[in-house]
Amino acid sequence: MKRIAIAAGLLVMAAEPVQAQIVTRAAAPGAERIDLTRSSAGYTYFNRAGADLAQHDAALRACLVEGERMRQPDDNGAAGAAAAGGLLGALVVGVIQGAVNGMQERRGVAANLENCMVVNGWRVVRLDEADGKTLDAMEQAALHDALADRVGAAAPAGQIVRVYDNDAVRGDTVVIGRAGDLDKVSLSAQALPPTDAAPAPSRKGPQAPRTARPPRALKPEEVAIKPGDALVTVRLTGMAEQGGRTLIFTRQGPAPDVQPWENDGRPALFAVALPTRGAARGDRTRAVTQTFSVPPGRWRLSAINMGPYITHFCLGASGFEARDGEAVYAGAFDLSGEQMRPDMTLRDDLLAPTSPAAVAGARYRAADWTYGDRQTCEGAYLYALDLRPAVQDTPPFIVITPVEATPTTPSSTLQ
Repeated sequence: MKRIAIAAGLLVMAAEPVQAQIVTRAAAPGAERIDLTRSSAGYTYFNRAGADLAQHDAALRACLVEGERMRQPDDNGAAGAAAAGGLLGALVVGVIQGAVNGMQERRGVAANLENCMVVNGWRVVRLDEADGKTLDAMEQAALHDALADRVGAAAPAGQIVRVYDNDAVRGDTVVIGRAGDLDKVSLSAQALPPTDAAPAPSRKGPQAPRTARPPRALKPEEVAIKPGDALVTVRLTGMAEQGGRTLIFTRQGPAPDVQPWENDGRPALFAVALPTRGAARGDRTRAVTQTFSVPPGRWRLSAINMGPYITHFCLGASGFEARDGEAVYAGAFDLSGEQMRPDMTLRDDLLAPTSPAAVAGARYRAADWTYGDRQTCEGAYLYALDLRPAVQDTPPFIVITPVEATPTTPSSTLQ
């Protein structure tokens, strides 16, 4: 049997139920939506025009390192059955659960390998069944040679089924959830030559101090600009089915693997969650506007999570500067819209309820989103997200005046 000479997370991948074909709009407009939780179906390999095998292999190894940082959450749905079955039930469920979790990890590694390669400019090419089976039956060395003329072809043999298209910003892209089915292991991964190089050790930084705990959203009467801090306001909207989804913002540190609180001991994260309940019975819409007092610095939309699943935009994140004494509006994000790109329109009726007399006359500035931040990957899935507004047609500043208003959506506290 052919040995798959790749990292441990992919060594024992077995064929699983066939998934739906995944094709980007760039390749076939109107085709099925992109799913970041699964790899493309069929016999596939990675291609980038002009690349050679050495570049192909180096890119794969780098993406495997990133992919193996990620972890799929344990599925504890069988815990109750185990308890009801006593010791024997617990043992049986433990064996089954271990196999399920291992399968989820393999699926996750395959999805993240493809996500990483696509973000880094590689295309996913699917072969027809006959050609794919012929290559799949080859030993590693022969398969590696067979891909030599394919990985760098400008017009590769097969169908280009996926390219990077800032997919995470689109509302119809599956960005988070349980790892999807794995159909076949990528031919590129199967062809990767074995290596004796030890993986680079991961850096384990110090534990965050109490002073670095994430701040809670301010109540209306608490909103004020404090010396040494900035105010950041975020609005989040969506429908009932998006309830519980959370946007995670992080502060940039001195290096991608160094947290800013390692230098200053101050918070480096805040999060905004879409409410799970509507303002009125039967109302399917959800909305929340929250303001946080945070340390000055560059803040990025680093991740989105739902329950235990986190999709981390570690391969390319968007962020903005919040300077000492500023009030910054980061925009309105609609999780149910065609795009998750923030609406940067500065409106009195939106900001005023969270800006009482304590900040009367404070000049709110629309965040200037820029793209390109890289971070150490964590969570279940990795990808990139460019949030730069396509058009900035609103004035850059708005002055908030005193109002007497009660917010319609209560603030929540981030534990």
